[in-house]
Amino acid sequence: MKTWGFLTAVMGIAAVSLVVVGAQVQLQPYSGSADYQAYCSACHGSEARGDGSIAKSLKKRPADLTQMTKRNSGVFPDEKVFKTIDGRGGSAHDADMPSWGEVFAKSSESAGPEKSAARIDALVKYLQTLQVK
Repeated sequence: MKTWGFLTAVMGIAAVSLVVVGAQVQLQPYSGSADYQAYCSACHGSEARGDGSIAKSLKKRPADLTQMTKRNSGVFPDEKVFKTIDGRGGSAHDADMPSWGEVFAKSSESAGPEKSAARIDALVKYLQTLQVK
């Protein structure tokens, strides 16, 4: 009987822990790094150099995303990068690249324009960390 009581107590603690962990997951902001690996790396490569696994099959080679600051006179073009990832609103978007703003806005993880924008912003901030010095 003592064993059963102990197991019940442990299971109760585990259930409370799962609720707390689940709540923490919901409170965390979007991960630019995780989204990059999930949505961008197949084309742009795991290190963002434009050499992803499907890059050769595309009409136009994907951009080397580590050179954006260098190509923009030493300033990271965050607004342009945001608009390019978003792909809506008449940006200079490549036809091979999906309009991620539309995709993210329809996703259950980031439904709606505000959450989609927050997710793209996390990607932009991550890309800024990949710039060559």
